[in-house]
Amino acid sequence: MVLALGAVSAPAQTLMAYTEQWPPYNFEENGEVKGIATDMLRAACSLAKLSCSTQLVPWARALKIVRYTENTILYTTARKASREKDFLWVGPILPRSTWIYTRSANEKANALGRDITQLRFGIVRDEASQQDLLNAGVPATSLLEDSSNATVLRLLLTNAVDAMVDTEVSMAWNLRVAGLPANTVTRLAKLSEDGAYYFALNLKTHPDIVARLQTALDKLQRQGKLETIIHRYDAVP
Repeated sequence: MVLALGAVSAPAQTLMAYTEQWPPYNFEENGEVKGIATDMLRAACSLAKLSCSTQLVPWARALKIVRYTENTILYTTARKASREKDFLWVGPILPRSTWIYTRSANEKANALGRDITQLRFGIVRDEASQQDLLNAGVPATSLLEDSSNATVLRLLLTNAVDAMVDTEVSMAWNLRVAGLPANTVTRLAKLSEDGAYYFALNLKTHPDIVARLQTALDKLQRQGKLETIIHRYDAVP
């Protein structure tokens, strides 16, 4: 992400945004990174007169890169107390409400009901819901890590795991992509509403850049343009 900055206090520099394959928030299609959060970032950068570019990598790698590399941005990132001091934050961009899903035909999950501590979960490596599950009493040995939301869904659909965590928007999107009816999965219980989604910036990012992005995002929110971006993905894929 190359930044064309006019302010004397913030010299010109390069800033790269990293994200994962998590549609419809961020995903790659025909070699282009798209999605709700991606479009929000581009709109904010444009309004702030910043030139933006994005690279899609597995979440754990993106998290590590942005935590330890200057002039980088991570998204779509849950802002939680455990991460508060690791990044500078621009947002919120979206609310965060995560749910536990099971395969509707999974007899074990149906028999246990809301006792999630007996379920084996598929999770994206280093995602925020990992700590949420541990806090809810799910043993670490019951968490099977994979690299993306799509691969975790495949684990669920093939009965390799009993449950997974996702948002309603993402689950509905991925089921449509797979050509599966909504009743393929059962929404078992809400896991967390802790921590809205933000853009997370490396701690050494110049304060002027952070302020300009936040100001631009706030203006887009007031103008209703963030909501327009969200609705752009209602009718797709």
